[in-house]
Order: sequence, then C-alpha cells, then structure tokens
Amino acid sequence: MHCAMQRAPMARVWEVSARVLGLWMLWFGAMRALDFEIAALAQFLNASGLAGLASQAAWLSPALGALECAIGAALLLAPAGRWRRGAALAAMAFWGAGLLGLLSPAAWIHQPPYDGFPVIGSGQTLLKHLGIAGLALGVFAHERGCARGGARALWTLWAGQMLVLVWIGLMKFTQVEAEGVAGLMRSSPLFSWLYGPLDVQGASNLIGAVELATAASIALWPWRPRLARWGLWAAVATYLLTNSFLFTLPGWQPDYGAPFVGGTGQFLLKDLLLLLGALALLRAGATERRGGSAGAAPAP
Repeated sequence: MHCAMQRAPMARVWEVSARVLGLWMLWFGAMRALDFEIAALAQFLNASGLAGLASQAAWLSPALGALECAIGAALLLAPAGRWRRGAALAAMAFWGAGLLGLLSPAAWIHQPPYDGFPVIGSGQTLLKHLGIAGLALGVFAHERGCARGGARALWTLWAGQMLVLVWIGLMKFTQVEAEGVAGLMRSSPLFSWLYGPLDVQGASNLIGAVELATAASIALWPWRPRLARWGLWAAVATYLLTNSFLFTLPGWQPDYGAPFVGGTGQFLLKDLLLLLGALALLRAGATERRGGSAGAAPAP
C-alpha cells in the first residue's frame, strides 16, 4: 500500500462527516432546479462576463443540481467501500472547483472606495469551500484506510478555518461589511443589544476582533493543540450562533419558506460543515495528547 493504515479514533468523525456532507449536498442540489437558484446562477455568470452561459442557466443549474444530488446520495446512503470513496473524491472536486469562482469579478465588491481584493462580496460563501473540501478529503482517506491522507485532510481543515475566520474577521472592520452584518444582527435577540452601546461600525469591529482572536488561537493547532482547542470551541460557538440567523431574518427563501434556502441560507448553513471541521481538529488534538497518531497532523 502507498499509505499507512488509519486507526480507530478519527473513524467516527469521518463517518459522521460523510453523512452530514451527503445530506447537505442533497439539500443544496435539490434547490438548483428552482427558479431562484436558476436566476442566481444566471446573475453570477452575467456578472462574470459569461452571458452565453448565463442564457443556458435554465438547464445548467438543474444539471449541476443533479450532479450534486448524486454525490450527496452516495455519501449519505452508500455503504463503506468503493462507492462512498468515489463519492468523497467527487465531493472534494465539486467543492474545490467552487473556489475557482473567486477568480470572477462577480465574487468581489466594486463599490467606491472599495474595488476588489481584499474586500469580498458574494465570494464570502466560496471561502468556506476549502474547509468543506477538507471534510471530503478526510472521508476519502478514511475509506482508503490511509492515515497520511487523513493528516492532509486535517491540514486542509485547519487552513479552511483560518481562511474564513481571518478574511471575514478583517472584513468586519470595513464600512461595507459593517452595514451588511447589521442587517443580520439587528433582527437577532442574541446580537441586537450590541447596537445600544455601540454604533454599526463598533458592533462589527467587536465581532471582527472576536473572529480574529479565535483564528489566532486556532493558528496554534499544529504546534499547541491544547491551546488551540479554546479557539476551536469558540469557532463551534460562532458557527452555531450564525445559524440562528436562519430563524431571525428569516433566512429561508422568500415565498418558499423552510426548508428552501437560497444564497443567504446556504451561506449560513455551510457554517455547520465548518463546525464539523472544527470538531475533527478537536478530536485529532485530543488523540495526539493521549499519544495516538490516527489522523493526527504531522509535526511541521
């Protein structure tokens, strides 16, 4: 074999990840046949300068949805073995390919005084794809019984956490992001109180500072997993809190309601996949502290 065999401690993490990732892909894929997702794809393609493809969105979006549903169904329902392994590889490619959307001008804000990098717009949801692809890589490595692949998956999950928390945390210090998150937080009893003692920018700055502090702790994970666990638990809490916006906005698609989710709803729900990634890092860190090596990241 070309890789060392995995041992048991991380197995449950990857089993759960396969099921949850499969469910999410079925859920999101089914939405792509609906008019609001077709319109969103056409808008993105038009803004990317791909008007020819945008005119084909009526069949292209359902076709992508069918592919996503097929991958999700295999992850969710297939027994351990070749089918789930192939589905995990396909899921890794699917989510990884989404990162290419960052190359499109449609992913960025073009609004004076902001014009492109690093001030990102709808592309914020694409930043989460690295961590989600890491989950799929972990499932693939587990199905192969490959500890080396599991370690690579953990490094990818760690990078995915850092990418989202650092980039979006820094964005909170910009006016355009502060005004954007105000629409989310003012309707939430968990966050609306911030707008008493703080103004719009001040509340956003506070959230950004928390996200950056969380990222600073998680940054220690490859070297000091015991210290990083505080940041990982803070990330878990953050992802749970952001999903509360689904119920206070509401985050369900207008005129459809639950369980139909469009751009904002899917953006929030992807945090639950990042939550799984944070739990995987916590589990790997706990295994390393006990002297295990299954799926643990290699020392740099």
